Amino acid sequence: MDDIHQQTLYALLPISLIGSVLNWAIFYAVNKLECFNHSFGYLSASQAIVDAMHSTTFLIFFCPMVLLDEPTLKAMSHHCGFVLLLCYELSVMIHLAISLNRFCAVWAPYKYQNIFSDRNTKILIGFVGTVTGSIAIYFYEVSCHFYYDEKIHFLTFTNSEFCGYIGWYGDFLKNAVIVAIVVSIDILTVVKVKQMSKKISSSISDQAHSNLTSREIRFLKQTVTQGSVFMLELLTYFFVPRYFANRWIVFFATSFAWVAVHAVDGMVVILFNPEIRKFLLGKKVKNAITSTNQTSNNKAHA
Repeated sequence: MDDIHQQTLYALLPISLIGSVLNWAIFYAVNKLECFNHSFGYLSASQAIVDAMHSTTFLIFFCPMVLLDEPTLKAMSHHCGFVLLLCYELSVMIHLAISLNRFCAVWAPYKYQNIFSDRNTKILIGFVGTVTGSIAIYFYEVSCHFYYDEKIHFLTFTNSEFCGYIGWYGDFLKNAVIVAIVVSIDILTVVKVKQMSKKISSSISDQAHSNLTSREIRFLKQTVTQGSVFMLELLTYFFVPRYFANRWIVFFATSFAWVAVHAVDGMVVILFNPEIRKFLLGKKVKNAITSTNQTSNNKAHA
C-alpha cells in the first residue's frame, strides 16, 4: 500500500472509531434513560444502533482489510459493502420515521398516542427494517455488488450499466429525495411549535416558557443540522468528483464524508440532548419527558 492510501486510511480509522464509540454510547444511554422510554426514544435508539453498526463495520472490517492487505477479506468485501449500504439506508429511513413522529406529535396531538403507540412504533421499526433490508439484498447482494476496488482503494459498485443505474437512482436520488422530505417535515414541525409557544406563553410560568423556548431552539438546530449534514454528504459524494481532480478534495468529499456523516450524526444528538450528555458524564438526570412529548401534551391540554 503506497503512502497516499496509507494516509487516507489513517484519516478514516479515527473517524470510524469516534462514530462507533459515540453511537454505541447513545444507544446505551437512550435505553437507560426513562425520559426516552416511549416512541421517540425507541426510534432514537434504532437510529443510534444503525449508525453504530455502520461505523463499527468500517472499523473492524474495512480498515483491517486495507491496513493488513488481507486477500480473504478483500474477497468478501462485497458483504462489507452490503452491510454498510444497508446501515446507511436504514439510518436515512429512521430519520424519516423520527421526523414523522415529531410532525404527528405537533400537528395531530390528539391522535399521536394512538398512531405512535409503543406497539405501533415497534411494528414501524420492524417494517422499515424488513422492507429496507429486502430491497438492499436484491440491489446490493443479488443484482450488484458494492466491493473493494484495488484501483481506487475504496468500495465501488460493479462496473456495469445496470449497476450504474442502481448507484445513481437506487442510491443517490432515492436517499436525496428522502433527506429533502425529512428537512421539509422538520421545518413544518418547528414552525408549528413556534406558533404553539406563542399561544400558550400567557398560561404558563416564565420559567416554563423559557424551558419551552430552549427546547424549540435545540429542536430546530438538531433537526436542520442532521438533515443538512446528510444532504451535504450526498451532494459532495456524487458531485465533487465530477468537478475536482485533487485526490485529497475528492477523498474528503466522498470516502471520508460517507463514514463521517454517522459520527457527526451522533455528535449532533449529544450536542442537542443534555439528558444524554449528562448521563454519559455520570451526572444525575431528571426523569422528564422529551420536548416532543411535552409539546404534544401541552397541545392536548390547551
